Amino acid sequence: MDDGGDGARPVAPARSGTWQAAVRSLPQVWRIEDRRNDAFSAVVTFVLGWLLLEVGLVGIVQAPFVAEPAEPWWRVALLGVGCLLILVKRAHPILALLGGVAVTAVDIRWGGSLAITLVLWDLLYAAALWSGPRARAWLWGAAVTVAVLGSVAAGEAARDVRQFVYMGLQLGAVLLVPMWWATNVRTKSELAELAGERADLAAREAEAAARTADLERQRASDLERIAELDRHEAVRAERAAMARDLHDVIASHLSTIAIHSGAALALPPDATKDRAALQQVRGSAVASLDEMRSMILLLRSEGRRDDGADTARDTVAAPGRLAGLDALLDAARATTTVTLDDPDGVATSSLPAAADQALFRIAQEAVTNALKHAPGSPVTVRLARRRSALELAVHDDGAPGTAPPVESPLSAGTGLLTMRERADGLGGTFAAGPTAAGGWVVRASVPVADLPIERGHA
Repeated sequence: MDDGGDGARPVAPARSGTWQAAVRSLPQVWRIEDRRNDAFSAVVTFVLGWLLLEVGLVGIVQAPFVAEPAEPWWRVALLGVGCLLILVKRAHPILALLGGVAVTAVDIRWGGSLAITLVLWDLLYAAALWSGPRARAWLWGAAVTVAVLGSVAAGEAARDVRQFVYMGLQLGAVLLVPMWWATNVRTKSELAELAGERADLAAREAEAAARTADLERQRASDLERIAELDRHEAVRAERAAMARDLHDVIASHLSTIAIHSGAALALPPDATKDRAALQQVRGSAVASLDEMRSMILLLRSEGRRDDGADTARDTVAAPGRLAGLDALLDAARATTTVTLDDPDGVATSSLPAAADQALFRIAQEAVTNALKHAPGSPVTVRLARRRSALELAVHDDGAPGTAPPVESPLSAGTGLLTMRERADGLGGTFAAGPTAAGGWVVRASVPVADLPIERGHA
C-alpha cells in the first residue's frame, strides 16, 4: 500500500491537461522507477495479505447475505487478482479501483478479509491521488454516500445507535481515510511544484535582467568608443588645418627670402644693398623659425589633450588669421548687430602665426556660440594690446526672445574646451562665463613677444 514515501512522486496536474497527462510528461527514468515502486507495493501487499489469511483474519463481515466460507486457496487467488490491479493503478486509477471494488464485493460475499481491505485502501489512495478533478469529485461523493448509507442501514438493522456509530467509523476508516491522506499529499505536491515554478520564473527574470544590464553596459561602451573616435577625428582635422596654416606662413617667409636673395645676386655687388638684403633674409628666417616653434608647441599641446575641436568653419570661409576677422563679422551681421572694437589695430598688425591663428579661432568660436545661444543679441568683439600680450573679449547681451534658437548639428559640445586649449597651448589664459546683466563673455589672453613682427603673405 502506498503511503506517500514509496517513490510514487505525486506531482500537480498540468494546467492544460489532466493529472494523467502530467504524470506521462515526466522523464522516462521517473516512469521506470514508478513502475518498479508499483511492483514492489503489489508484492509487499500480497505477502502481507497472505500472512493475514494464514493467521485467520477472515470472516470480518457478519450479515445474512454472507455465503459459506470459500477454500483458502480461493482467497489467495482473489488476493492475487487485487495485487495485479495495483500494478495498473498509476496508469488507470479509476479502472483499477472499479476492479478493486469488484474483488472486495466477492470477498465480502465470502465473509470479508483484512487482506482485501489492504488492497482496497491502496486502490482508493491511488484513485484519489492520480485521477482527474471530476473523477475525484465523483469518488468522494460515492464514498461518503456509501459510508452514510451503510451506517444508517447497520443502525436500523440492529435498532442500536452504537451500531450506527461503529459502522460509520469502520466505513470511514476503510473508504475516507485513504482518500483524505491522498488529498493531503496531492495538495502539498501542488504547492511544492508551484513554489518551484515561481523560483524558476524568478531565476529567468533575474537572468533576463542580467542580460539586459550586459547589453546596456555594452551599448554604453560602444557609445563611449564612438565618441572617442569622433574626438580623435576632430583633433586630426584641426591639426591638419593648423599644418596648412603653418605651411602658408613658412612659404610666405621663404618666398621673401628667395626674392631678396635673388635680387641681391642679380645686381652688381654693393655693400650697403647686400647688407640690407642679408638683414631682410635673416629677419625672415628668424620669423619663420619662431612661427614654426610656436605652431609645433601648439600642435603638441593639442596632441596631448587629444580632445575634439568644435570650430566654426561653417560660419565663414576665413583664412585662419585676424586679417579675415572682418569677413567673419560680416557674415555674423546678417543675423545680429556685431561691433568690432580694435583701438590698437591688432587685427591689421603683423603677428606670429600661432598667436594670430589662435586668436582668430577663439573669436570665431565665441561669435558662433553667441549666435547659437543668444540669437539676436548684439555682439561686441574687442582686441587690445597689454604689454607683451594680446587680449580678446567677445561679449553678448543675452537678449532672450529676439530670435529663435539655432542648433548646430555639427556641434560636439567642446567649444569652450577647445578655446581654452588654444590659449593654454601658447601659455596664455582663458575665461568664459555669464555677466551680471544676463549676457555672456569670453576672454582670452595670448603672450606675444617682440611686437611688431613683420607679416608676410603667401
